[in-house]
Amino acid sequence: MLITTCGHCGARFRVTPQQLNARQGQVRCGRCHGVFSGFESLERHAEDGVVTIAAPAPAPRADPLEALEPLPIEELTGIEPPAAQAAVAPEPKAQPREARRSRESVNIPADPARGPPARAWTFGAALLALLLCAELAYAYREPLAQRYPVLRPWLESVCAAAGCAVAWSRDDTLLKLEDSELLEVPGRPNEIALGARIRNLASVAQEYPHLELTLTDLTGQVAVRRVLRPVDYLGRLPAAAEVLAPGAEMAVQLRLETPRVKATGYELLVFYP
Repeated sequence: MLITTCGHCGARFRVTPQQLNARQGQVRCGRCHGVFSGFESLERHAEDGVVTIAAPAPAPRADPLEALEPLPIEELTGIEPPAAQAAVAPEPKAQPREARRSRESVNIPADPARGPPARAWTFGAALLALLLCAELAYAYREPLAQRYPVLRPWLESVCAAAGCAVAWSRDDTLLKLEDSELLEVPGRPNEIALGARIRNLASVAQEYPHLELTLTDLTGQVAVRRVLRPVDYLGRLPAAAEVLAPGAEMAVQLRLETPRVKATGYELLVFYP
């Protein structure tokens, strides 16, 4: 778009190249009717508002006014001078509505590296912790069952499926032999009767112990030594949960045959193999 300014009254007009070239730029102002050169103050306005000063045209003819006729020049309205247009800063272009909606709908975290851990990592850590607890419970199943008796049924059921066992306490230093005696059986010279009382001093239940009986002769030498298992002095195999309770006392009464030994002394020990 081409705009020229009257040099007499300052009116601004929109012109076309055909109007300027018709009289070599000589035009008549539609307001003050003064004649001026439209090329001298010619401005080129682009569609985006940028103003460009057009290059001056060649000098007019020697006598342009004699042949000058009024030209239909349209007066410009609503167009501010270039200085005013330059003073007003262009407003930023509004973003398309679709672009704004797409940015608002997408929630991008500021720092993905600091976000919450992935669900797979959390599940893996929990699984590893569970396996570690299971291994510790397997390795220390006997102390756990002794310290927390309520856990023994659960540990025994798990061990039954896994092919292991939960043993009871076996500390012979906490077993006390209260008293014992060895007597000949009347009317049976080849038999002896052994009697003893054993007390469990531990704070937990313990398995039935083994007994070691040593018979000596007149010279004090070992004549015979025999190990008595729980099945020997109980007369049966003890059940899985049959143990010596904490602080409990057990009485042993047993007859033994000694056909070739004349025992004059004995020694009785309590132990776990």
